[in-house]
Amino acid sequence: MLTCSYDGYNYMGFQIQNALPTIELELMKAFYKVCKEEVKIYPSGRTDRYVHAIGQVFHVDLNINIPPEGLLKGLNAYLPKDIFIKECKLVNEDFHARFSAKQKEYRYYINTKAYDPLTVRYMPYIPNLDIDAMHEAISYLIGEHDFKGFASASIDPRKSTIKTIFYIEIISKEAYLEFRFVGNGFLKYQIRRMMGMLVEIGRHHFEPHRIKEILESKNPCDSKYILDGCGLYLFKVEY
Repeated sequence: MLTCSYDGYNYMGFQIQNALPTIELELMKAFYKVCKEEVKIYPSGRTDRYVHAIGQVFHVDLNINIPPEGLLKGLNAYLPKDIFIKECKLVNEDFHARFSAKQKEYRYYINTKAYDPLTVRYMPYIPNLDIDAMHEAISYLIGEHDFKGFASASIDPRKSTIKTIFYIEIISKEAYLEFRFVGNGFLKYQIRRMMGMLVEIGRHHFEPHRIKEILESKNPCDSKYILDGCGLYLFKVEY
């Protein structure tokens, strides 16, 4: 099991996509240089274009014996500077980075103070938000729901869209807002669509109960406001 962090701005997401720059492609190239074999990467989840990670987890099955500390050091020697392996350890054969996960935490950051070209790659600039209205809106998202209305319209219809959000927290800092989402899993675009609606509510374009209406409609067209991936971070995966 390996835990890594990365700046996702220069990549088309985690999942390998032909010759396009992706996190998975860089990891596979580093593994080949260290282990002299092609490996399959099993991540806890696939982050989208521009999305960052502080605690992404993945596992691999290797045909060679190599100490975890040696593997960690070797991979970091070959990885680009915007990808870093933080931890590497042996796990039981029945461990799976995705299916063994108990909960995941994502965080979204919004710059609310003043536009800053130095931070725009890591948090969008959105001023003048009504935090109280957003607090009221998130109460509708807590618990087990069918989140189809907040998922990608192209999601596999055979896949369950029922997820449980354990809690959402909004933390107000001097220059930015931090949104924390903790749940048993999230659908493609789910957090960015929920954030899009929360921002629209914070701008007084919708009332907080609009969240409840989208959950009931189960129509992704009702949550067409999708915030940029650059403000989203996969923070932690717990097992």
